Amino acid sequence: MGGINYQLRDELFDTGFWLEPEQTAWSMVQRYLRVELKAAETAFCVTRTGWHDKVFVTPEKSFGRSDESYYFSGGMADSLCLAEGSLAEWQSEVGALLVGNPLLIFSVGVALAAPLLKPVGMESAAFHIMGPSSSGKSVTSFVAASVYADKSYIKSWKTTANGIEAVASEHHDMLLVLDELGLCSAEEASSAAYQIVNGCGKLRATETGGLANIANWRTLTLSNGEIGLTELMESAGYQVKAGQLIRVIEIPAEERFGCFAELHRFSSPSQFAEHLEKQTQKSFGTLFTAWMTLISDKPDLDVVLQREIETLRQHWSKSNYSGQVHRVLKRFVLVGVALSVASRNQLVPWSEEESLYSVYSVFSRWLSHRGHQHNQETYEVLSALKQAISHWENKLPEFCTSRPSKFGYWRQDGDDVQWLIHKQEFVKQLRLRRQYKSQLSPLIHKGWFETNEDRRGTLRVIEKKNGTEFDHRFFAFWPEKILSDLKEMGIDE
Repeated sequence: MGGINYQLRDELFDTGFWLEPEQTAWSMVQRYLRVELKAAETAFCVTRTGWHDKVFVTPEKSFGRSDESYYFSGGMADSLCLAEGSLAEWQSEVGALLVGNPLLIFSVGVALAAPLLKPVGMESAAFHIMGPSSSGKSVTSFVAASVYADKSYIKSWKTTANGIEAVASEHHDMLLVLDELGLCSAEEASSAAYQIVNGCGKLRATETGGLANIANWRTLTLSNGEIGLTELMESAGYQVKAGQLIRVIEIPAEERFGCFAELHRFSSPSQFAEHLEKQTQKSFGTLFTAWMTLISDKPDLDVVLQREIETLRQHWSKSNYSGQVHRVLKRFVLVGVALSVASRNQLVPWSEEESLYSVYSVFSRWLSHRGHQHNQETYEVLSALKQAISHWENKLPEFCTSRPSKFGYWRQDGDDVQWLIHKQEFVKQLRLRRQYKSQLSPLIHKGWFETNEDRRGTLRVIEKKNGTEFDHRFFAFWPEKILSDLKEMGIDE
């Protein structure tokens, strides 16, 4: 212990240890510690929460089967997991009021699902509940937080944006609850949200010029705000990327009373919200203890969960869902499976059927808010194409005429009418990128375009007039076919 003498002594002093002033006192303490260390059982000290092999570690307690003990020795600004009351009290005073309220039950499900990310191999994601003031958004946060602790478990978007790596790292393999997105600027919110769901911090250099260790984490986030990340960013002139829309999942609070569908014995949403908030501060933290005790005791947890996830995914999935929708669906499926397991083991006071109904109801609300089941990039191009067809209608002369046109032309193609739109005009109206091929590939694969230039997706037409050759490059398509197909696909923009 020679190399850590001063550190050890300072640590003892900091904890209130009284050392006698005699010169031999410290030597006696060291001798005592050496004897005790030899007799002590081996244990692992870990510096982060979450799964370590088959053991789940929190600052307060460890769960799981292992021959060795695990202790948390990392720095933590506050106690994370707190408990008050019994599980039966939480079930009767908090859980019973959630019955009939899909968003509130879903919030509990997100809290339970967070520790399942590692066993099932999923990455971080965030669910953002949005609605007007006094719609009950904060209550969803109180309810979710009560699974782990009291309201001290809830962090604000504003403070988190300034210390995102520290806050996210503290909630590794656990739920992160963030309140009021609107307190952040668009730039702060975008950066924080991206880092949270990306699961790692920024690259930084050490004093010697090397790379410092990069913070990383895995978490499910439950967030709330009067507006969503999309609206916040667009209001500041930022463009939201499709990847953000499927990692930060925006859910409108559109139940009968905002976030509430059932008020039970209360006469108003405000009374219900106030009572439920108070109850979450009297009874909390016991569900997390019971949940972790249950799942950490299953030696084949990953296999069982994967089987249930796949069964439920197939049941909820539809053939016309795009890859992006399927990715989001799988997040909801994980929440549904977590709630199902909790219901079957009597950890929550509602049935497995209500658990699944609640999650699917919230998923349906997300999909309705999204407005379509397509990949976002494809949907944007399809919508732009429909608008462009309307814009070009009645503006195209026949191709065989000598009349010039800045838009393009039409020509008869058997029984159908084909439009030939100048390449530059087409790219402009559809707001395509300079390298647009990937954006148009889904449309080309539908057989909507005639092309003799596969790399460009265009039709090259060489026209002879008065002995002179004119080289044209068009996007050639059949508008009636496209409009008919778009209607079947539900593109209403």
